[in-house]
Amino acid sequence: MLALAATVAAIQCQPRSVGPGSLRHGGTAGAACLVRAYDDGCRPAEYTLSMFGVDTIRSETFRTQATSGGCQIVVSSSFRVVPQAPHSTGRYTCLRVRRFVVDRCTPAATIPLTTF
Repeated sequence: MLALAATVAAIQCQPRSVGPGSLRHGGTAGAACLVRAYDDGCRPAEYTLSMFGVDTIRSETFRTQATSGGCQIVVSSSFRVVPQAPHSTGRYTCLRVRRFVVDRCTPAATIPLTTF
């Protein structure tokens, strides 16, 4: 008998970008999308928050990840000076989402979904 594996594609939530200066794009729709995926049985989802300077980019990518104990958010942070490649600046595993904030993270952190 042939076993079939189903791959569930992650929801690509709308990204949010800040800067340079007072520019803002994306609102809170992407963060709300990630929270809904987390609350709705830990559906696979990804959301990116980026901050732009004149020649720099700071990004945080949030991904839901199902575990045997429930759901967690994995946060990957990076920083880039254009035109260089991005450099990883951190990785967090967070156990709770409240409003637009993830917390109970390892290493210890409280990370907002819509601001830096």
